[in-house]
Amino acid sequence: MILVEPQPRSGVAFSAAASEAPPRVADHVLPWATLPGGVVDGGEIVLLAIKPSLWRPVFDSAPWLVTSALLATALTWLGTPVPGLSLAMTAQVVLLVGFGRLGVAVVRWVPTWCVLTNRRTLYIHGVRAPKVISCLLVKVRNTYLRRSVVEKTAGLGSIIFVTDQSGEQPQVWRSIPKPDEVHRRIRRAIEQAIDQFGAGA
Repeated sequence: MILVEPQPRSGVAFSAAASEAPPRVADHVLPWATLPGGVVDGGEIVLLAIKPSLWRPVFDSAPWLVTSALLATALTWLGTPVPGLSLAMTAQVVLLVGFGRLGVAVVRWVPTWCVLTNRRTLYIHGVRAPKVISCLLVKVRNTYLRRSVVEKTAGLGSIIFVTDQSGEQPQVWRSIPKPDEVHRRIRRAIEQAIDQFGAGA
C-alpha cells in the first residue's frame, strides 16, 4: 500500500509557526495505518508512507519453512517419531516451528513503515517501541534500486540510500511495491530538498 501527499512547492521557507504545526499526511490514511506519534517533526510534510510488501515476512521465513517441511517429510518417510509423540504429531510439531517463525515475521512486519517527508527518509520498525532510522534528504548522495530474484518474481524491489558519512550503514527500504514509481518520487524529493535547503545543509 502506498500513501501519497502532493509534492510541496520548492523555495518555500518554514516559519517558526509552521515548525510547530502538526505534520501533514495524506487525507486517506486509514486509522490502523497511522504513524507512531512524535516520529515526524512538526511542520514536516509526509510525501510517502509505504509498508514493505507482505511477501517480506515470507521471504524472511523461507529457510525455516523449507527446513521444517523437509524435516517433517524425512521423519515421516523414515517412520521415526519423537519419543512420546505419534508420527503424525511429530510432523505437525516440526511444521509448527516453521509457521511459528512466519508468525513472528508477520508481527514484526505490522509496525514497519518506510516514510518519505520533504526533509528526511525514515525507516520505522519495532514491536514494543518504534525504532526510527532517519536521514536528511540533503545528506543522501545517491540512491539505488535493487531487485533480488525473489523480489523480481513478486514485482518488488529494494531502495538503498547512500550518504557520504564514513562508516554509516546505508538505509534500505526492502521489498517495496511499485519500486520504480517510489524511486522516482524519492529522487524528485531529494532534488526539491536540495533546491530548498541547499546541498549538505
